[in-house]
Amino acid sequence: MKRLGAMLLSVILMLSISCMTFAQTRPTNAMMFRQIIEKLTHSLKKEITSTKYELNIIGGNDEKEFIRNEMMSRLTGITWSSDAEHTLTVTPTEMRTIYALTDQQEMLVRSCGMSATIRIDEQGQSRIVSIPLISLSDTIAMNEIHMVQQPGYTFCTATVPNDSWNAFDSLVKPMLYVLTLGFSTWLLFSVRTQ
Repeated sequence: MKRLGAMLLSVILMLSISCMTFAQTRPTNAMMFRQIIEKLTHSLKKEITSTKYELNIIGGNDEKEFIRNEMMSRLTGITWSSDAEHTLTVTPTEMRTIYALTDQQEMLVRSCGMSATIRIDEQGQSRIVSIPLISLSDTIAMNEIHMVQQPGYTFCTATVPNDSWNAFDSLVKPMLYVLTLGFSTWLLFSVRTQ
């Protein structure tokens, strides 16, 4: 009985280890944007001098929520208050996910990128800090897209390109429809006049 239990335990352990090796865990698009915000706040730490700020974010609701939560959790030495003398205003100029086709079938290049303009108002002076595009890319399988887009922030979703474009569908088919319509119209009126 002990031997059977030990064998069963070893089989379960080997199966779980083999499943872990084959199951790839990809970072979600939101995780990639967290890394981008981390780089952004690292650059911002060098620019701010006070310890009490009001944080304003200009953008869509998803961007506001995400950037506010991530910046507040990373800039822990700052007291955030709506009545603070100093203000940080973050305007994401670009925050999006892009998928591009690769040479390998069923694989895509995923790029998550963000650029921002940050206005720092301190002691009656204003400074503008421009954060150039920070982008992270990797290669993922097409069947992983629904997993990496969770949670469904608008900037985490993107259109998946397809490589099914060909000249027949885009050019020849519409021309055939127009020519067929033209020929049938000509045929209809030519028969009626005779």
